[in-house]
Amino acid sequence: MTFPNGKQFALTIIDDTDGDQIENTRPIYDFLARLGIKTTKTVWTFPPRDNFKGLSLEDYRYRQYSKKLQREGFEIALHGVGSGRFTRQDIIDGLEIFHQFMGFYPKIQINHAQNPDNLYWGIKRFAALRPFWRWSHFHGDDPESIYFWGDYAQKYIRFTRNFTFKNLNTLKADPYMPYKERVKEYTNFWFSSADGADIERFNRLLNQKNIDRLIEENGAAIIFTHFARGFVRGGRLDRTFQRNMVYLARRNGWFLPAGELLEYLLKQGQGKEISLSDKLQLEIKWLLGKIF
Repeated sequence: MTFPNGKQFALTIIDDTDGDQIENTRPIYDFLARLGIKTTKTVWTFPPRDNFKGLSLEDYRYRQYSKKLQREGFEIALHGVGSGRFTRQDIIDGLEIFHQFMGFYPKIQINHAQNPDNLYWGIKRFAALRPFWRWSHFHGDDPESIYFWGDYAQKYIRFTRNFTFKNLNTLKADPYMPYKERVKEYTNFWFSSADGADIERFNRLLNQKNIDRLIEENGAAIIFTHFARGFVRGGRLDRTFQRNMVYLARRNGWFLPAGELLEYLLKQGQGKEISLSDKLQLEIKWLLGKIF
């Protein structure tokens, strides 16, 4: 893959909003801004309705903080309208509130945990397995469900995340992304990410050796994480994280929000419909990564 202005690789981060407070993430975004690394942050429109914690756009300070990040070049995306049970009308209202507050509809949607409104999240093809798979009870794509919002997702959401892999070079792990799936009519494009879900996994993933390999491969990384999970303790950034990010920023990389990177990949010829055999290979690769 080639990138603009002679850049040797591309990298972005998607920060899911679970547990997010201004105090436990602002030091990270201030640090990223100083390094010139612009990334993507998901938000909730409404406060959680279950055991998850975190602020939403209903909080005035958090809303202003999110808008400030957007003005500084960070991308604001959606992690569902909230954590818990939200009906179709809740979701429609949430999308409109997002639009009202942010000035645009979200380009990226990340399914959240066990929300019943998740889109194509879990096992539906093999009914016997569903009781044993905690993420199988999703209804966002079911027109008969009170949680259905697939038509609105199709209208507004351009990219939806699917698999996570241990390989930093996401484009190597998933060479098809962003891709279409014929059987998933309510989504437009799917993409994968590299698993850096918390500070420990993030630091293992984005170490200097892996960064050098990403450069050698002219790769593209989309890292999934939660900045609220251990990146800031006692008001201070994790030192290993700081060291690795400074090393990264000094390399000849293209650091941009996920939506912009995915749009670039579409312009390079990606975005085709994935075959059943290629999708099966991704599923097997993902499963093996979970086992080993």
